[in-house]
Amino acid sequence: MPVPRLSELFQQPDASRFLRGVVASRRFGTAYLFHGPAGVGKGTAALAFARAMLCDRGAGAPARSLAGEPSLFGAPEPPAAPAIDAPADDACGQCEQCRKAETLQHPDLKFLFPVWGEEKIQGEQIAETIQAMRDDPLHVFQYEKASSIRLSQTRELLKELGYRPYEAERRVVVVRDADRMREDQYSAMLKAIEEPGMTVWILTTSRPSRLPATIRSRTQKVRFAAIAEPEIRRFLETRAGADPHSSTLLAALASGSLGRALMLRFSEPGLLRNNALSLLDPALRRDGPGLWRAAQAFMSYGRTGREALKLMVEFHQLWLRDLLRARYGATDDELVNRDRKDEIRKAAEKVDATEVRRRLMVLEEMMRSIEGNISPDVALFSGLARVAGSRMGENEWPRHDVDRWSY
Repeated sequence: MPVPRLSELFQQPDASRFLRGVVASRRFGTAYLFHGPAGVGKGTAALAFARAMLCDRGAGAPARSLAGEPSLFGAPEPPAAPAIDAPADDACGQCEQCRKAETLQHPDLKFLFPVWGEEKIQGEQIAETIQAMRDDPLHVFQYEKASSIRLSQTRELLKELGYRPYEAERRVVVVRDADRMREDQYSAMLKAIEEPGMTVWILTTSRPSRLPATIRSRTQKVRFAAIAEPEIRRFLETRAGADPHSSTLLAALASGSLGRALMLRFSEPGLLRNNALSLLDPALRRDGPGLWRAAQAFMSYGRTGREALKLMVEFHQLWLRDLLRARYGATDDELVNRDRKDEIRKAAEKVDATEVRRRLMVLEEMMRSIEGNISPDVALFSGLARVAGSRMGENEWPRHDVDRWSY
């Protein structure tokens, strides 16, 4: 993922317009907070903003050129390099500083992001991630459990802040997913932000409420919006090589996050959808034991993660959206699951908007249960049973091998 220019940001016109205005004015704040949904380009924009600030022909150029003036020892300085056509509000993309920042090799660009695992392999993880970003223009950050910005990362950075920048007029620090830090790290960061210096901080987060109020109050906020579904579909087809059917399903599942769509494109979304929707069959037949067995099989008897369960719920939500569209006059091209349009239109004859709303509310409750402490297999079984239209076993005595009065 070579760092782009601000003019090349994908579907974030408001953020791009604001950041280019800041670069054109050359009046930079001490700290910025890029916030918005995950996977919409906050990290990419932060690096693009840093590249524009470091550009030697733009915002990173010295305020006063000394070319041709005598040096300390009386000898005139060599003439300045010939001027090139550089935008006033973006990186030029041609100078040496721009080329270094594009590949994350600029000494005055510091990039911190969460890592996982043991401390001794932290350096290898960082190097591998940076190299993956250089090699893959569609690289997406994926974190293991307990990923965090380690104390050693911030400690080394704070040591460097006491010195002047190496090459540029200022140093730029980009902290990706800044909500994954410890309290003592926030305190050290707050002190560095408050002290006047030659460092610009850019923090990104999709969970701003997890940042301390002291940090949020000292940053300029830049909001990033969710990306429209048609734009994600077009990007997947033109840039990621996805076929039209897969791109439609991925764009709907993305929920406005291009990063999520890019992650899911390797996971055979059609097969995952069919497996998720097959759980409805025993539920609609009121087959309690069959639904429990299907739920256990889907859970791989405890080995399926919560993310896979939440994805399953989202497939059911998209199915209900198609039912609603089909019932009220949508064309086949407007359906996400258009390869099963006959099945959708047949099912749509039996439900109305009120019933779809009821089922969606059940799915939302199931999602909250999965994210909470409810046993996932119980949440899955109970939710699908209620989606089918009733609570299984309600108003019935529990079935026993012998009569209750024979104990």
